[in-house]
Amino acid sequence: MKKEKIIIGTLILTIATTSVRFVGMFFRIYLANIIGSEGMGLYQLILSFFFLMVTLATSGIRVAISKLISEQIALGNYSNAKKVLRQSIGISIFTGFAAGAVLYYFADYIGSHILNDSRTVLALLYLAPSLPIMAISNCYKGYFYALGKVTQPSVIQMTEQFVRVFLIIYLMDTFLPKGLEYGCAAVAIGMTAEEIFALFVIWFFYIFDKKPYSNKTQKKADNMIFKILHISVPISATSYINSILRTVENTLIPARLLLYGLSSETAISLYGMIKGMVLPLLFFPSSILTSLSSLLIPAVAGDNALANEKSVSRTLSQVIHFTTISGVLVVAVFVSFPNEIAMAVYNDRQVGLMIKLISYVCPFMYLNMVISSMLNALGEQVSSFVVNIIESVLKIFIIYVFVPVYGFNAYLFALFITTILNTILYLFRLLQVSSIVFDISDWIFKPIAAAVIAGILSKYSYFLFVQTSHHIISLVSSICILCLIYLMGLIAFKSIRLDSINDLKRYVFK
Repeated sequence: MKKEKIIIGTLILTIATTSVRFVGMFFRIYLANIIGSEGMGLYQLILSFFFLMVTLATSGIRVAISKLISEQIALGNYSNAKKVLRQSIGISIFTGFAAGAVLYYFADYIGSHILNDSRTVLALLYLAPSLPIMAISNCYKGYFYALGKVTQPSVIQMTEQFVRVFLIIYLMDTFLPKGLEYGCAAVAIGMTAEEIFALFVIWFFYIFDKKPYSNKTQKKADNMIFKILHISVPISATSYINSILRTVENTLIPARLLLYGLSSETAISLYGMIKGMVLPLLFFPSSILTSLSSLLIPAVAGDNALANEKSVSRTLSQVIHFTTISGVLVVAVFVSFPNEIAMAVYNDRQVGLMIKLISYVCPFMYLNMVISSMLNALGEQVSSFVVNIIESVLKIFIIYVFVPVYGFNAYLFALFITTILNTILYLFRLLQVSSIVFDISDWIFKPIAAAVIAGILSKYSYFLFVQTSHHIISLVSSICILCLIYLMGLIAFKSIRLDSINDLKRYVFK
């Protein structure tokens, strides 16, 4: 995959992802105002187990499809590329129906005994049919990403979100008056309808897509199922165990806060505030990184298959550089305006305090996301598995032992220490298996210096603006000023260079 194709593909995916996140963010604001922090906590509990089932249904397959198809096409093995998709769909049908059956037939036990809240059962039942549908559409998405055709998944990503949101808002007036249980069920119905719509549309795109192997003749295709499993099983094992541990973590937090002395409503509300309101807001700016991670696997896998080590190292270095400066910028924004953002989004100052505290870990979260994709592209699935296990076990240990004694502060400590440890271990392994050199000056120190200057000046500008303008307008204007000063600082400190910006412009308009 050519570099300009990666950039343009990233821009297309970024537009789609940003649009989806804008809609999703506004939907979360609507949901938080409608069902409150307790309802958000209940919603997050449902999602915690549902995502475990999603992992069982889909994990590893899309990565395998993306990696293998790009490799086989790069090597000219077109019949193998075609067979990868067919056999992956077969595997996904099995895993999808298995996950759906588990969720449907054990929903009552899961809700009452694992999530410890019977109000989650109805939503779990409505979510079960979405799993096999999601598993199949996941394969077609992997096919398009492998070929660098991001327009089709981007269109689906944008339209399916609107289907879900509009249906949920329509149903909420009927369901919510019956209680939070039915409000969460309305959300589950919308999510299942979204997956049905997505599968229909992406299948339609695939049928009419011009296949790169359609007119190619070659010897009989190899049996690719073992290659698929060789990639997907380690990723799946990592994801299964990681999802199980995440589910344990999510169910432990409210339970251990109860032992600390909080009421059931306060514990679930505090859990909902962090998981359903603060963390989604902190991850909202990562649209570009999400897009880049999706395209990174086929791009790096293709170069790696051709033993193009120089190109692999250059791509990895540029992406890590971009990730670190993005993460530092996010910290600058949320640390400078935590209360203002919290009041503008949720009208809740307590959320602002949480935003300010947790935002410092954003660069590490973003690096985890990107470096994980890099390691998968380089065939280091086992390394990711080991690192994730260490992180999750340590976090569960801290939550289990220290939250009943120190309360929510212990959870914040667990979040910080495990995320930083995860990043260090990921980065250490990446440096071992690639030729990149981590430039601590250009990638960390200079961006931090630029962020401090930008934060101070933008905060001062906010105090001037708010005296004459509405606080929302003042906030948006000040954040724009912060971003502009930060960019100027990066250029002045030579963390980024003008010739790199000119290269980007040339690739985009080429």
